[in-house]
Amino acid sequence: MQKLRIFAASPSDTATERAKIETVAAMLKPLADNLGIVLDVSDWRSAVPNMGRPEQVILDQLEPTEWDVLICILWHRFGTPPGARKPATQAEYSGGTEEEFKTAYNLWKQSGRPRIMMYRCMRAIPPDALDPDQFKRVHEFFKQFEAVKGEHPGLYQTFDNAEAFEKLLLNNLQTLLLDYGERLRGAPVSPEIVRAHAPRVPDNLPRRAPFFGRDKDLGTALHALSPEDRTWGVLVDGIGGIGKTALAVEAAYRCKEKGQFDAFVFVSAKLDRLDPDGIRTLTASARTLDEFLNETARILGQPGIAQLAGDARRQALLDALRSTRTLLVYDNLETLSKEEQEAMAVWLRELPQDCKAIVTSRRRGGEGGMWLRLEKLEWDAARAIIENEMKRDAQLATKLNRAGAARWSELYDETKGSPLALMHVLGLLRVRAALTFEGALDLLRGNRDPDLQKFIFQQARRELTVNDEAALRALSLFTPSAAFDSWAEVATLSRNALETTIDRLSALSLVDVLAGEERYALHPLTRNFVRDELLAELNVAQDTGMRFARYWVAFARRNGGVVESYKTVNLLEAEWPNLEAAAEWLWQRAAVRGATVGDQQAARMLNDVVSALREFLWFGGRWDERVHLNSRAYKAMRATNEWSNAGWRAYDAAWTYSGFARNLPDESSFWIERAVEAWAHGGSKYEQAAGTRIRGLTARQREKYDDAEQFLQESLAILRELKYERPIAVVLSDLGNVRLVRGQYDEADQYFREALTLDERSQNKEGMATRYGCLGLVARQREQWAEAREWHDKELSLGREIGRQDLIADALYGLALVQEHEGSTDLALPLAEEALAIHERLRASELQSARQLVERLRSGGKSGEEA
Repeated sequence: MQKLRIFAASPSDTATERAKIETVAAMLKPLADNLGIVLDVSDWRSAVPNMGRPEQVILDQLEPTEWDVLICILWHRFGTPPGARKPATQAEYSGGTEEEFKTAYNLWKQSGRPRIMMYRCMRAIPPDALDPDQFKRVHEFFKQFEAVKGEHPGLYQTFDNAEAFEKLLLNNLQTLLLDYGERLRGAPVSPEIVRAHAPRVPDNLPRRAPFFGRDKDLGTALHALSPEDRTWGVLVDGIGGIGKTALAVEAAYRCKEKGQFDAFVFVSAKLDRLDPDGIRTLTASARTLDEFLNETARILGQPGIAQLAGDARRQALLDALRSTRTLLVYDNLETLSKEEQEAMAVWLRELPQDCKAIVTSRRRGGEGGMWLRLEKLEWDAARAIIENEMKRDAQLATKLNRAGAARWSELYDETKGSPLALMHVLGLLRVRAALTFEGALDLLRGNRDPDLQKFIFQQARRELTVNDEAALRALSLFTPSAAFDSWAEVATLSRNALETTIDRLSALSLVDVLAGEERYALHPLTRNFVRDELLAELNVAQDTGMRFARYWVAFARRNGGVVESYKTVNLLEAEWPNLEAAAEWLWQRAAVRGATVGDQQAARMLNDVVSALREFLWFGGRWDERVHLNSRAYKAMRATNEWSNAGWRAYDAAWTYSGFARNLPDESSFWIERAVEAWAHGGSKYEQAAGTRIRGLTARQREKYDDAEQFLQESLAILRELKYERPIAVVLSDLGNVRLVRGQYDEADQYFREALTLDERSQNKEGMATRYGCLGLVARQREQWAEAREWHDKELSLGREIGRQDLIADALYGLALVQEHEGSTDLALPLAEEALAIHERLRASELQSARQLVERLRSGGKSGEEA
């Protein structure tokens, strides 16, 4: 393959256009491959940092004599003086771009290369960005092109936006590529070859429509779609007719203007559309997960993917996406089944790093993405909702039409632009036949409290039945939503009674029914109203809260306090906000003040829920929550003189700060002292072993290895006496780690293998995965790379099965190091990046090492195993 080396030079104001150069090169790759040519694009960012004058460092590494093409772009900035002078005149260069251009120009005059392709951006300059001196230098620079006797006479081309530049550059670079290919082949490239390898840019976005307001929401969406954000994209949800699709399409066009993506794929499951003449049935482009994926593949020009089945199809589509920066817009996902929505969320989390997605749905979901709920409206969006509601209900339309469209803004003004308040007033007008538009305004204006929304809900209260009030009280405690059975039990309503209540509350726009599953939520303003009004009586609030807390304590015990709790992690994760809300309610109810406690029952229930969730919080990487909840439960148990429980809560907090998690010895020691103090009041032998063990781990953190081994051996002796196999395996592994840091690899290996034997005998998958990682580390230290790969593959497989995030990250990191050692940087980088993302979320002790590995791989460097 013959290289065609392209160097890009431009100041910072044309960064978008500079990025287009790589985009165009990627688009021309099929044609270049056919011609036996590699398009090698570089700019100043390709240089490795070094000392000296920055521009000289760049030119020394990216030698201009090696350039075949210089692509130079200028707009209104000329750049920062690089600190060098022009050889001919000794005048100082005005910018780094100028020095790069002049260097290339002088070479061209001597040898006829590099080819210089000059472009000037002519779009309007934002007033706050205009620097007159900079713009003057740009103007004078281009005058030297136009003058026959100028410093550098030549031809340049202009453009006025990034998309126009992309088309211009594509045409020019393709022409240059064909000329280059003709010289290599000794014959012209046939039109058939050009047509067969012509670049195709997938883009089936709907036509762009006028878009008003929603600046903050749009900014949130665009941030989630930016390269800096580590999510897969953004899930936009909200009530029907609130403008989810409109925002998604507008965000996609904004990304197109910025040149963030090369391809745009729009797939919708929308079944109908509201037009002025009524409801129009649509033929959805996709209704199932497989249809979404098939349609995506078709738009990308990969129809063969649809012939594959199951995981093979999904993996093939991910592989296709890796070659193109693609923005997926998936509309109306609530039409998918619950299982398919969950599968879609998993698939989106696996999107390649350069791809993003916008998903619209009426339900919250899509873990791993930014969640954006559309609520606060401007008048234009509010008007659209009014019109949509009118089309759904003839009685509402008649009332509003009778009032006249000019007065609809009065309704918006009186609800202060709150979508919930607006929807509720529309609900009142819909269900109360006698209520007129004027009557609704009179109700609103009659409120002397400045919070008009509160008055709206007070009016609704008059229409609520006893069951309605019970249901709202219970639902106000759920965060953010409740499953039907959970809601029914806390509200103490039968299934039939709650179903009838839901119909009423939904008609009044008080309850949001999440499509595709039996889950229900309150808008935030509705929740405030319920808590202020329906839970105002202390006894009622306490009874409802205690029922809510009891339900979630039982749920936590049932699904968290099991031997293999990783099997129920999805259930706990789905209901984590409610579990957290229950813990918060119990803490407030317990009212712990030093050595006194207001409600001992609530204090014990708080300990129960925290104890049941200890493995879930550890496995799922909720380490901040683990420390927070254990700290509270410790205080509660200490105040009630329940010393054994107090010791375990302090122990769990200490473990989170230990060397196996965040490696903060001072914080770990703080909690160890409290655990030991608590167990001194009557702890069991097992608790004595646990306390001694955590002391050993802290000694290891502080590099006091003799003390560490002594404490761990004491703990092991107690556990052997008690014949507790699983804890014995854990302490053996701890001893192996002490020997490992001392460089005693044979002894470490022996400890780890003995621990693994016990884990395998008891089928302790968590222990097995941990030991695989330890043995992989020993193999790496011995530079036994093939063996290290085997151990870390096992660790990753089992870590993913049980969902323990720190083990997944450790395995990915180890495999990345193996790939790096073997020279496969391209395979190592995605592994290292995935490991880094987990470590950043956990704020784990390995975070710095993971960052260094990613930086090294991204720069193409290579070094040995990290210390």
